[in-house]
Amino acid sequence: MTTIVDNKLSSLNSRSSVEANFNSSVFVESLDDLNSRYADALLPLTITFGVFTFTGFFGNLLILVVFSLSREYRGNNFKAFVLTLAVIDLITCVTLIPAEMVKQRNYFAFEHVVPCKLKCFFNVFGASSSCNALLVISVDRYRKVVQPFKKQLTPKLAVKLLIGVAIVFPLFLAIPSAVMCGINTTTMVNTYGTNTTINICQTEELFETSVWRNIYKSILLIMLGGISLSYLILYAFVMRAAAKHTKATSLQRNNSTWNISPCSVAYDTNTIENKPCASEINRKEHSGKRGFQNGDHIRELLDNNCVHQLKVHSIKSTTPMLQRHGFPTKTLLWFILTIVFIGTYLTHIILSFGVSKIVTMTPGAFVSFSFFYRVYFINHIINPFVYAIFVERFRASCKNICLFSKA
Repeated sequence: MTTIVDNKLSSLNSRSSVEANFNSSVFVESLDDLNSRYADALLPLTITFGVFTFTGFFGNLLILVVFSLSREYRGNNFKAFVLTLAVIDLITCVTLIPAEMVKQRNYFAFEHVVPCKLKCFFNVFGASSSCNALLVISVDRYRKVVQPFKKQLTPKLAVKLLIGVAIVFPLFLAIPSAVMCGINTTTMVNTYGTNTTINICQTEELFETSVWRNIYKSILLIMLGGISLSYLILYAFVMRAAAKHTKATSLQRNNSTWNISPCSVAYDTNTIENKPCASEINRKEHSGKRGFQNGDHIRELLDNNCVHQLKVHSIKSTTPMLQRHGFPTKTLLWFILTIVFIGTYLTHIILSFGVSKIVTMTPGAFVSFSFFYRVYFINHIINPFVYAIFVERFRASCKNICLFSKA
């Protein structure tokens, strides 16, 4: 009797264990299914980043072609700045953004270490290189607008600074990020409420609590934050000076009563050509002639006109370019690009503190987070559009290229 009862109990236990195993296998979402569910939700964003890649690649390539062949900007700081940013943006558009698209298709099933490390490397390189390049540009703007009569940044020095500060230094700065990145294995609650083991490209477990990682992150945050603050301070002085010059120009035009004759002193920003005034010509033509009717009166009028001409020449020689031509277009152009950079990367930094919560997000919340977390990609595709708005020669060159391609 006891044997029969024991057999029944053992059969019940084995049946319950089989049912438990069956239920656990049924209500556990596989890694492929979980990854596909989030990848499908991310598909519109992945396509958007594909458009970013296409637009950024051809837009920055167009910038390189136009400004490299342009004679107008030869030996000009503006050309060096534009080409440097175009190279940085082009590198980002062919490396970082496509890598992010690949990651979105395999976000929770990322298995390859080398692509993960390369992506982390270009993440830091793209941010720091753009940040440092804009810093050099803001210093140049400050010197030209606020201190126009002091020693300026020469094109050769600008190129050397950009290579060292915006290319070489970011390369070394990005190496620790590549070293610390890797495949991190953890668990995530799936659609059934059970756990699924996932593989994410992020900081390796070895460095998650490392003091070196905290020091490295602090350096990056201080650098980005400090440079962004420097932008705001420098451009605050620049915009203040530009506004004063623009106001002075407007008042000067409204109160001007000078009447300049065609023989006035020809003045250009690069060359000055001194032409003789009418009184000088008059003196030469009529030297030695007496009894010229009203000659003294005419010479007096012409001499007064020459005084006005000399005054204009003196004012133009000592007045900064901003005060002669109004608000500086290039300053406004660089200011817009800098503000976009600060806004997008500030959003990225704030959201970076919530990366650990990704494993608890629903697909919809994860899509919104991913978009704003990578919104700084806009920095690498926006330049061609800004140049098209503010640089007339760039617009004309683009039109010529389009007409040539259609012919």
